[in-house]
Amino acid sequence: MSNKRREEGRSFAAFLQGLSEEDRRNGNKAEALRVKAEYTRFKKMYDAGMCYLCNSPLTHFDEKSPCIHWLLNPEGFRKINIKAIAERYGLLQIQSLLRWYANEDKFAININNLAEEGTGNKLIELTIKYKTLEWSFSCSESDYSGHQGTKHSKHAHYHFQMRVDGRPFINFSDYHLPLSKMDVINIEAKRSQPGLIVTRNSFGEGMDEMLDKELVGKVLNNLTVDGDYDQAPYQIDSFVSAEEGKDIKGDDLFQLQQEAKEKGVTLASLLHKLPNTKTTIAVSPGPGVIKQAPRKSRKRK
Repeated sequence: MSNKRREEGRSFAAFLQGLSEEDRRNGNKAEALRVKAEYTRFKKMYDAGMCYLCNSPLTHFDEKSPCIHWLLNPEGFRKINIKAIAERYGLLQIQSLLRWYANEDKFAININNLAEEGTGNKLIELTIKYKTLEWSFSCSESDYSGHQGTKHSKHAHYHFQMRVDGRPFINFSDYHLPLSKMDVINIEAKRSQPGLIVTRNSFGEGMDEMLDKELVGKVLNNLTVDGDYDQAPYQIDSFVSAEEGKDIKGDDLFQLQQEAKEKGVTLASLLHKLPNTKTTIAVSPGPGVIKQAPRKSRKRK
């Protein structure tokens, strides 16, 4: 079955590649409008304490009606119930909704999907935090291909970890959760055409999206500083050097520091005002970004 889905994914990628630029733009626009409408429904229900998928309170748990909001840990939810969620919803569906929950709490810094902070050898690897809950997803090449073990692990699957108040609730090693038909198709399509197919995660942006080169430039010019360093989404390091034969005046730099303080903006956003200088700005995840919880490979005994 997985091979059939992979072929569907490659065929879908080939179909997109054959479209004109105009058709792709129209398709992207239609998808963006669809996601915006869905998020609007989510937001309205969330603000009312309701789940937009099952129309039940977010605190509701009914073992006969699996829903992703169970991962908010309503009373009665047990670790074994993750299997029912995974059988009804795909990994991408689950991940997308948890991203929306996380960004309702703290935008972007609660979603660590940075490749450099994981193990570096997974197809999917990210950690999401919402209030006292933390969820992590992991899918390696061998998970995607299926490996020997239980009957479940022979098929395309992923691993999931959940923490409540920092304490273990579900561990990566507990279950081999099945990748859905659409999960496999999407993964294979992206692997087939990585430069063409990009996941946007609209309204569920994490730090990988926020550190995009084009977006960082816009953020630096509009970022405000509130003094809460521990919750800062970015670590900004600026390197200023004088042009050959020129000097940097201490008074000029001091005035810029004062201006940045008065306006509540970053010094980096004002350094272009320094005359006769060259500036290099390095942006990295700040102290407010949650730590990723990568799944480590088991060592053979």
